Amino acid sequence: MYLTQSNVIRGLSKQDYAMLREMCQYSNNLYNVAVYTIRQHYFDTHQFLRYEENYPICKENENYSLLQAGVAQQILKMADRSFRSFFGLLQKVKAGDYQSKDVRLPHYREKGGWFHLSCRRTLSTSRMGS
Repeated sequence: MYLTQSNVIRGLSKQDYAMLREMCQYSNNLYNVAVYTIRQHYFDTHQFLRYEENYPICKENENYSLLQAGVAQQILKMADRSFRSFFGLLQKVKAGDYQSKDVRLPHYREKGGWFHLSCRRTLSTSRMGS
């Protein structure tokens, strides 16, 4: 079982806050890139572009290189999970277990917005006191 911990970060300097905010914007941009590539592939082929196929495409994007690789991969996996859910609902619609009017493609996030930064424990350090 995996455990997650959400942290509210307080006491940052203006420079650290600006850096964290910028990284959250890169995260948002990368999520939108992943959603765009999956949506376009779906419109062209009516098939799901899996994470393994989407990863090399999104890896070429500048937002990927501005984030740590592990963080960027988690963002791509979040987009993948959103579309897996969408396609799972499509299968339920075909089986008659769900209403089709409620099923919609995952949308883009707001431009200039913030998105999660999923960091592993090994990627972060903490300082006591200062």
